[in-house]
Amino acid sequence: MTLKTSIRSKKLVAAIVGVLLVLPPAIANAEIQNEKISKGVNYNYVNEVKYGENQATRKLTVDLNDPYTTVDVSYPKPLNKLLRTTDQAKAYNSPGQQVAGAINGSFFWSADQGYLPMYLISYRNQLINAGIIATGDDQFVNQPIAFGVDKTGKGKIAPYNLDIHFTYQGKKIAITSTDKHRSTNNMILYTPLYPKPTTETNELGVEVVLDNVTGGTELHFGETVKGVVKKVRTRGDKDPSPIPENGFVLSGHGEAEVNLRTIPVGAEIEISATIDEPWKDASFMLTSGPELVKDGKVNVAMDLTSDKATERAPRTAIAIDKTGTKVFMVTVDGRQPGYSKGMNMKQLAEHLVSLGAYQALNLDGGGSTTMAVRKPGDQQVSLYNRPSDQSERRVSTSLLAVSTAPAGKVAEIGARFEKDGVYLKGTKGTVLINYVMDQFYNPVSLGNTKLTLSSVNGTVESSGLNFTAVKPGKDTLLLRTETGEGNGQLNLEVVDKITKIEMSESELKLKKGETKQLTLKAFDSQNRSVIYDPSLIKWGVEGSVGTITKSGVFTATNGTGKITAELGGKVVSIPVSVGTSAAISIDRMETLTGWKASSVNGSSVLKLTDNKDYPFEGDAAIKLSYDFVGETGTSAAYLNANVPKILDGNPALITARVYGDGSRSWLRGKLKDSSGGEHTINFTSERGLKWVGWNFVTAKVPENASGQLSLEQIYIAQPSGEKKTSGTIIFDDVKAVYDSEYREPLFKDTSLNFRAESEISSLVTNGVIAGYSNGNFGPYDELTRQQAAILLTRALELPLENVTDPGFDDMKPSMGFYKEVAAAAKAGIINGKDNGKRFDPNGKLTRAEMAAILKRGFSLPVGDKEYFVDSKGSFAHDAINSLAFNNITNGIGQGKFGPAQNINRADFSVFLYRTLLIK
Repeated sequence: MTLKTSIRSKKLVAAIVGVLLVLPPAIANAEIQNEKISKGVNYNYVNEVKYGENQATRKLTVDLNDPYTTVDVSYPKPLNKLLRTTDQAKAYNSPGQQVAGAINGSFFWSADQGYLPMYLISYRNQLINAGIIATGDDQFVNQPIAFGVDKTGKGKIAPYNLDIHFTYQGKKIAITSTDKHRSTNNMILYTPLYPKPTTETNELGVEVVLDNVTGGTELHFGETVKGVVKKVRTRGDKDPSPIPENGFVLSGHGEAEVNLRTIPVGAEIEISATIDEPWKDASFMLTSGPELVKDGKVNVAMDLTSDKATERAPRTAIAIDKTGTKVFMVTVDGRQPGYSKGMNMKQLAEHLVSLGAYQALNLDGGGSTTMAVRKPGDQQVSLYNRPSDQSERRVSTSLLAVSTAPAGKVAEIGARFEKDGVYLKGTKGTVLINYVMDQFYNPVSLGNTKLTLSSVNGTVESSGLNFTAVKPGKDTLLLRTETGEGNGQLNLEVVDKITKIEMSESELKLKKGETKQLTLKAFDSQNRSVIYDPSLIKWGVEGSVGTITKSGVFTATNGTGKITAELGGKVVSIPVSVGTSAAISIDRMETLTGWKASSVNGSSVLKLTDNKDYPFEGDAAIKLSYDFVGETGTSAAYLNANVPKILDGNPALITARVYGDGSRSWLRGKLKDSSGGEHTINFTSERGLKWVGWNFVTAKVPENASGQLSLEQIYIAQPSGEKKTSGTIIFDDVKAVYDSEYREPLFKDTSLNFRAESEISSLVTNGVIAGYSNGNFGPYDELTRQQAAILLTRALELPLENVTDPGFDDMKPSMGFYKEVAAAAKAGIINGKDNGKRFDPNGKLTRAEMAAILKRGFSLPVGDKEYFVDSKGSFAHDAINSLAFNNITNGIGQGKFGPAQNINRADFSVFLYRTLLIK
């Protein structure tokens, strides 16, 4: 018995409650799944064509009328800690509160702002994070509106009025926010919740340190706490204020600091936080945006023509019905053509209205979109949606559907056959238990309690959970505890004849000595899979191609032939040829055994990767460290095989995964043939090791290399007259390849068919861009301004020696990649912000900025045609048209370029590659 129902291609499957589902015409061809997760939580999945594209939508419906069901928020502790939603749910679980389902929560700052939550969080009437409200109707959260559970236990989506202030000598002074990086004219209250020991602020402000706080440092709405000024940090003092364990720091800048300048040490200050009455004593509040649905109608509270609103992307939303007793947690997957495109803001709002939303609020989406659900019988939730990053992202907050039900008695038993299908008479079988749950859908541990299996129509004889099919016919097998508790059912049919058999392989192409396990599938007259006893199969081999065991294990020898199998009077055969596979591993490079280092005009050392390094495959890879500095003549560092690596047949290529150091060395290897002849192979050209990070390299085997070949060594060389360097190269997964057209994906998260694979490969090999050390490229990671400067500097080969200081306040010579930023600024490629005062290295690069820097860097010509409807008025208008004029971009569709959208690594790679072709 299973708790899951599935509807595919107009076929209706009954839910476990036995209610007949009726599909509206719009989703008659949809894929639908429904699961009851707990007494008050239901899960629904639909994959259908909507808005002209496949859309995978998921919904958790939480019934707050159920006495054992509620919704709660998980917030970070400390405030900058990011955890996957599944991990947040696991951490929340404890006796009496089990997470049945969860979605990711609201937005959080990026690394340059410390990964702190962006918006308001309150918990049990305590202010956890005041957050901000963004300016501009093109921003997601441009009004104070929150989702939460109010003091009556109902879901609530509504505006709020938050007031935080301090009082000194009877004067109330507004506090901008709490525990965030201070910016222009801000008054920030730093509390012990701030994850750093100091305020981390610069000298351009005034700070007042409060200690001996009466009433505690937790700010509860409607309460006032008092503290005494322990220290005053004046403007110009470069030492950030420590945050007292039992106190606060008031930090003011610009207009706000004026209110702090006259406060002396020893002064008494009161701090208060209040929220308007509808939200007072709420279980929690979580601010996000924009508002999507109001009073049951689409009401998107942002500019629907803005890039953020029009982008079709993964989305997460929270909604309630008119009564507030039903909460809808909703996700839409996206950026995965063929599976799910994603929705824009208006489409998301319309979708929520169709689900019954009366009020709805957008949450953080994109790569953060996550839905986790507790599978029947599991203690913990599992990831249910398919994130666009291909893995679950760490986030700041999550919303949890929680069951508080007590432990009950065994009610539901979910089971399956070890082998699924129609059973042949005389065949033995086993029933496996998927889960055991009580009446509240809590998982139940049986302990020493045993389950019994019984047959309604007598087609099987059972012992425990094992059975033997004894007569043909249809039957129902019943599962109970030995005390008669619970209910589980499995339908079974027994047949006494086989109509057709099929082998597990249609043909075999193996290399000599290779083995293959073969199996048979049997079918009855209705083409249903028949389960049978494998000992009844009679295996055979025609020709001298190999041997096969009674259990179907074939061992290849040579030549061509057939494998035959007979079962129940039916015979099937497949052709077999024994030769050489397309690629054979020479060494996985997971141990130093069999390798040693040597060098000429320099030194070299071999080590295995440690926990600071990532192998490309497996558990380890081999590091070759070398030092040629100061040496004359040709220098080389060798990775020598202690015993030559014998190669099967005559490979066309030798391939490897190599983590380069950008040293412009010459990467080579040496083969030896059976007559003793040596053959040098080249993985790169001279000075061709330009890349930093992982790359897939190939070396062509010379045509005159014949007979039995062996790999003797792989090495790097730096010829005489070159500037000698030191560094480390990592080798992994060395193979012999027998197809000259053989390729492998460059990175783990791209494929040979990935739209930007060839462009990324070219840029990697030429040392312009690199993947991550774990073997991923992160194609959809958004590019920062600093990363863009680095890539442009490499692509244009700008000199990094004696660079001129560009004068950016946030880029100092001691900082990483300062030289690249300075070189790009000096070349006029990328400009600063705030009239050149600030570079904003961690700021995301927009498509408009990308167009501007490519035009400047490569002096691209400008056409006189208008290509895009949304580029007029952009500072990069001419640059955008220049990209189109030079066939570098086609825009994002519908005649738009998307100038305000952030550019990701894959798209920037494509644009840069096409630009370099023009150059």
